[in-house]
Amino acid sequence: MKKIVSGLLMGLFFVGCTEQETTYTIQGEWEGGDGKVVYLKKDLGDKKYEILDSAVVVKGSFKMQKPLGDVDERILEINGGTNIIILDSVPIHVKCETVKKMNRGKEVESVKAEISGSVEQDIFKTMLLTQRDEMLVMLGFSFMSKSGKENTAMQDSLGQMYLAVKARTAQTIDSLVTNYPDCHATALIIDKFVIKSRDLVEVEKMYESLTPRIKNAYLGRKLKTSIDNIKRTSIGNVAPDFTLPTPDGKNVSLSDYRGKIVLLDFWASWCGPCLREVPNVKKVYDKFHDKGFEILSVSLDDKKDNWVNAIEKNDLNWGHVSSLKGWGCPVAKLYNVSGVPAMLLIDKEGKIVATKLRGDLLMEKVAEQFEE
Repeated sequence: MKKIVSGLLMGLFFVGCTEQETTYTIQGEWEGGDGKVVYLKKDLGDKKYEILDSAVVVKGSFKMQKPLGDVDERILEINGGTNIIILDSVPIHVKCETVKKMNRGKEVESVKAEISGSVEQDIFKTMLLTQRDEMLVMLGFSFMSKSGKENTAMQDSLGQMYLAVKARTAQTIDSLVTNYPDCHATALIIDKFVIKSRDLVEVEKMYESLTPRIKNAYLGRKLKTSIDNIKRTSIGNVAPDFTLPTPDGKNVSLSDYRGKIVLLDFWASWCGPCLREVPNVKKVYDKFHDKGFEILSVSLDDKKDNWVNAIEKNDLNWGHVSSLKGWGCPVAKLYNVSGVPAMLLIDKEGKIVATKLRGDLLMEKVAEQFEE
């Protein structure tokens, strides 16, 4: 994998990203695919998609061509499989190959798609390949956890592998951002992969390194919006107000808690780490509640029964609200929540005083508010 990424990067360093954005063209070959339909889709979030274009495979080939609009991330669906692409004005070529493999003793067919196009496409593909390595290591951890078998040596090995992969991901990102400031894909990489894991100062520095052309393009503007949203929910700012219903249907606003020290807690009934954090949160609540400490938990559940049952089962005796829209929760989007648990501490004046709270740090930050 390391050699593949290095080769891609070396090949990309000599090519620019500028192009005239007029129309897009997607054409490909698919032997044996006659009658099949290839779809171009837009991800609307919350597992919803909009079909933008489609083409039927005729005599082993297909083609789509329309006005481009904004250069953006799109999904090319082939035989039910999804392929993320950067849609720009440089023709995209797709070569589909039917492959067979054994799955639980049965031979199954799938379609492998090789996609090539502009430098934009290659840059984003480099990033996706790097991310794939991280996901494979995480799957290793997941399978080990589900097996219920303790294997310290294997855990240590996977841990070291994960750290190495994370370091390589960071190196790849830094190389792409440094060398391709005039590429739409670079803005997308910062917005999609960097903004969740690095400090705001570093993200802003990366944004400022982009050329005016990219800053003014759609993905550049989108990145700027993400940065501005993070600023609104960063330490020192007044926490944005919101209103959501409680389990019994009563509307509650964050501003109702003004004058109290409030822990804004994003969680979900299906979130193992959230539930493992419960004893620690309860300890803090029990110690400071009588002094004016409150918790308002925002659930990212999408089924009311699961949400309510988790509250009762875990004896979570504080405020609870939810839109029941899962990751489509407008408050989670307002606060740029990309993973749970996520906790912010808000002072009596409504200002955010601490973020990324867990374990001993939560107790420490709450105690500071009560001068203990």
